[in-house]
Amino acid sequence: MTVQRPRGTRDFLPEETEKRGRARLAMQDVLDRWGYREIATPTFEHLELFTIKSGASVIEEIYSFTDKGGRALALRPELTAPVMRMYVSEMQNLPKPQRLWYFGNCFRYERPQRGRFREFWQMGTEIIGGAKPDSEAEAIALADEMLKGVGVTGDIHVGYLGLIRSILGKIDVQHRPEVMRMIDKKERSALATLLEEIGQGHLGLLELIDLKGKAALEKAIEIAGELGRAPEEPTDAQPVVGSSGAAAPGATGRGSARQGRSVGSELHLEQFQETVDLLEAFGVKFTIDFEIVRGLEYYSGTVFEIYAQGLGAQRQICGGGTYELASLFGGKETSSTGFGLGFDRIMEIVQMDGSRTPPVFMAFTPDVKMQAAKIAGSLRKSIPLVMDVMGRSLGAQIKAAASAGAEFVVIVGKDELDAGKLTLRDMAGGEQESLDLPAIEEKLKKRLQG
Repeated sequence: MTVQRPRGTRDFLPEETEKRGRARLAMQDVLDRWGYREIATPTFEHLELFTIKSGASVIEEIYSFTDKGGRALALRPELTAPVMRMYVSEMQNLPKPQRLWYFGNCFRYERPQRGRFREFWQMGTEIIGGAKPDSEAEAIALADEMLKGVGVTGDIHVGYLGLIRSILGKIDVQHRPEVMRMIDKKERSALATLLEEIGQGHLGLLELIDLKGKAALEKAIEIAGELGRAPEEPTDAQPVVGSSGAAAPGATGRGSARQGRSVGSELHLEQFQETVDLLEAFGVKFTIDFEIVRGLEYYSGTVFEIYAQGLGAQRQICGGGTYELASLFGGKETSSTGFGLGFDRIMEIVQMDGSRTPPVFMAFTPDVKMQAAKIAGSLRKSIPLVMDVMGRSLGAQIKAAASAGAEFVVIVGKDELDAGKLTLRDMAGGEQESLDLPAIEEKLKKRLQG
């Protein structure tokens, strides 16, 4: 009987694994240059961590189980909650801001389809404790730079939830979740009908989400002037809940929170204007888009999403914004800005060759195997090298090297060792020369580096 891999999971063969590793390292290089430090959290956490953040309904969407000690645990469905849990327990007394990044596999129990798997990978960052406009602009510019590092150009859309929440503050509480869901799902006709039915078509919400770019910002300033800088707090305030309490596998994985800011939070549109100005100073190309609501009620300021071509309907490869979760997990209230990259979706379009330079092969006669092993150990300190483990003849070893695409073969035999030299064969042209070990090492290093 052949055992198959579980549904919704994948095997990565060497070439694909190397390609994924190269992409991760390219993005990690950007993170290092921006001063971010890597962290890691457990693959499984207490189930409570995710139900506190997303509500009991999240249990239907994740892998949860009871261990032998009777503890309710879950495979992590995303990484933001574990990171904030770690921050509260280990880091909240450290100097701020904390610039952190992470990479790991996550798990969702749902029907697998193209671009959506039950096991998927996320890469993300958090700036914990920074000022909103500065952190927001840095996060968006950083995400843009990371994608460019792997040859991906994304279409960046930036919105501001403060204004949307202030508009929603004028709508009866029972209609707010539905309005938010329609914005999130881009159901324009249904939204227009609902706003007319409840007598709120005059608020400018439809016009705001229809506009993009500078026109959207001008409309936002106009609406903000009508609403006033400090909208009144509704007496029946309740959190706005988006269309879904969980992010899709392969997307950004930044799930929703069950508790958080009320609809009547302050507008602070001038902070969003400063974020926009900073993004322009960074040279980031973006579109102002107030239709970006992310359906995540714990976000409190600027939100953004990045889309890419070539992915069909599932175009989003990054999403994030400013939020506050530390207090939800027992810590001090702390503003954070972060984003998650859908690593699997990025790998579908990444402009990066997964192939590597073939290693040098060593071929040897059976009577000098021990000496050949010592020479291989010396060369491997600076050169990738493969040594036969099949007990093949010298000729068969050279043939195997050719089949593997080797550019060079180092040949070791008794005659070579007696002469104090080895034979280096160029497999492309068939030429070979007799050189001592230091000369072979130097020549191979130059050729491989070139």
